[in-house]
Amino acid sequence: NKVMQDVYGKSIPRTSTDMAEQIKRKYERQLKEGDLVFFSFGRRNIDHVGIYLHNNKFVHVSTSRGVIISDLHDPWYYKYFRRAGSVR
Repeated sequence: NKVMQDVYGKSIPRTSTDMAEQIKRKYERQLKEGDLVFFSFGRRNIDHVGIYLHNNKFVHVSTSRGVIISDLHDPWYYKYFRRAGSVR
């Protein structure tokens, strides 16, 4: 939330589920810096969000490693990828 407000000047809901419901959905090939990418790790509900950077990279918070940059096409992340889009 703080990054979206401070860097992109956009206000978003607090939970990843609420964020996912309020975005303008995009196809993966349409993603631009600042768009949000959503994941569901083992459950049906979206429970993780990252901010898309470029070249399939996104920044997000890992509970074990802190703030990290990962590749959307990493097989581990990609199998949990659910949707993406821009903040309206």
